[in-house]
Formats: sequence, structure tokens, C-alpha cells
Amino acid sequence: MLRPLGIALSFALVAACHPPTDAGGSAGDTPSSAPIHVQTAPIVERPMPDYVTLTGTLRGNQESDVAADAPGKVVQTLVERGQSVKRGQVLVTLDARGAALSASAAEAQSKVAESLSEEAKRECDRVKHLLETKAISQAEYDRQMSDCTAKGFSAQAAQAQSQSAVKLIGDTRVKAPFDGVVGERFVNVGQYVGATTKVVSIYEPDPLRLQLTVPEADLALVRMEMKVGFSVSAFPEDKFEGTVRFISPNVREATRDLVVEAVVPNPDGKLKPGMFAVAKVALGEHPHPVLPNGALVKDDTGARAFVVVGGQVQERVLQLGSTQGDDVAILNGVKAGEAVVLSPGVDVHDGAKVQ
Repeated sequence: MLRPLGIALSFALVAACHPPTDAGGSAGDTPSSAPIHVQTAPIVERPMPDYVTLTGTLRGNQESDVAADAPGKVVQTLVERGQSVKRGQVLVTLDARGAALSASAAEAQSKVAESLSEEAKRECDRVKHLLETKAISQAEYDRQMSDCTAKGFSAQAAQAQSQSAVKLIGDTRVKAPFDGVVGERFVNVGQYVGATTKVVSIYEPDPLRLQLTVPEADLALVRMEMKVGFSVSAFPEDKFEGTVRFISPNVREATRDLVVEAVVPNPDGKLKPGMFAVAKVALGEHPHPVLPNGALVKDDTGARAFVVVGGQVQERVLQLGSTQGDDVAILNGVKAGEAVVLSPGVDVHDGAKVQ
């Protein structure tokens, strides 16, 4: 009575291990291995612009860390960061009392030296007459003439010292060397500064200069008056342009690169000195395979596309070139004539079969 029951249980276990098949296919078929439907288009090749990418920094057309030129205590600051200034405008004033006293003393010394020089000239005229009448010897005459010349030079030195002291008074009023914008004020009232202490930085905001570093291998690509397009991270959607006006005559040995400056119009002041810029320099047009932007899959690892070869999808890693409208030049990864998948969906992957 127990044996038929054991046989029934054995058949039930075998049936559970081998699920039944349906009329549409075998048990080994899964949705992921089923052929997918994709829309493809042949890859064409056409001329596209080539660029070399360079990095650089924006600088003011003129930049200066204005120094005091005279020692003294700051008694007044007349500008603030971001303020526009004109050439000759006073930026900072220093205590001029010490300079005024020195100028007075130097002027007095100059007058004394001038008086002594005039007296020496009269004495020289007198001894010259005495020499002509043989009243003095040639040696005495030469001594007197030497003294006269020395006192004349002393008077000139004293006069120069007086002028220098007067200039020192003027240097207590630190002035802007050109029209520009104050970038930084480095001193405050009550602070003592030396003759070389920088007090204010000024830059000219329009135009700016884009300083680019060109690798030695790319030097032949750069020429005067060529256009340089660039972008900055502050305005990623905006494109700016400059013109190459200055090229360094030598390659820097330490970095093996050349410094090139492009002049950039900046009438609205949108660009600021110190901004990091990524520039593209046009090298002309060359034929490249071209893909529509919708055929690309982009992520943090780069750009990819899917092509159909022999009824199967192949994933290709791409090296992108320039963009023109909706078309993207492909430098490496696909060839002209291959069939690319347009608008690939989530079901498109490497190795997938297509209908």
C-alpha cells in the first residue's frame, strides 16, 4: 500500500524540477535575449572643424600694485575695492610733516651751497687777474680754481637734494598711474608704510588679456591675429572671443611651453581678471565621421554609441571632436559606413540581438 504513494511523490518532484514549456519557445529563452527593435542610420563622413584645447588666465590689460614711494604713516584712504579711478587721482595720503621739514632743511642747505659757490666764482675771477699780473704763482692759481670748481659741484648736489626732498612731499600723496578699477586696498589709516610698500592694486578692465600656455608641440598652430574662442566656469553657456596680439619669443625651459596673449573686449565688465579660461584654437576643417547628438550616451566616464554589426549591438567608446549644430565629429571609436543606433533606449546594450 505504501509503494504506489512513493512512486507518485517521485513523479511530482521530477515535474517540479522541469517546468513545462509553452508554444512560443523553449524554457531557456528570456526577455533579455530576445531580439530588440532599433532604428539605425549609416554613419557619414564630412568636413568638420578641428580645434586644439588650451588653458589660460584672464589678466587686466594693465595691472599695477601701486607702491607708496615714500615712508610714512597713512592718514587717509580715499578708495575702496571695486571703485573706478582716473589717472592722477589720489588713492592714499601719508603724513607729510616729516617730509616738509626735510624739504625745508634741504632748501636751506642748497642756498648756503649756492652762496659759497658764488663767492668762490668771484675769488676765481680775482686770482685769474693776479696770475696775469704775476702776483701769484701758477700753483696758487690752480688751487683756487680747484676750490671754485668743487664748491660749484657742491651747490649742484645741494640743489638736487632739495628737489628730491620736495618730490618726497609729493610722494606722500599716492596717485593712480592709469584709469582703472581698484582691485584691493592693502593699507588702513594709522598703518606705517615704507617706500616699497604696496598700498593699492589697480587693473584696467577693458580690454582684458587672455594668457594662454601653448605646449611646444603645438607652437606651429599659433599665429598673430588669429581668433581664439574660450569659455569660463562662471558663465558656462556663454562663448567669448579674443584675438592673438602678443606671442612670447621663447619657450620656457621648465614647462616646455610658450605664453601667448589674446586681447579680449570686455565692455560690460562681465569677465574678471584672474578667471580661469578654457580656449579652443581652430586648426581648419578635416573629414571626420559624424554622429547626431541624440545617438550619443554621455556619463561621467565619457561618451559612447551603439552600432549594429552582423545583427548584433556593439558598444563603442568614443573620442569626441568639435560640434557643429546637432552634429558631433568623432575622432575615434566608429567608422563611416557603420550603422549607428539612433536614440538608444535602456534595452540597447552590448551584445543585444536586433530584429
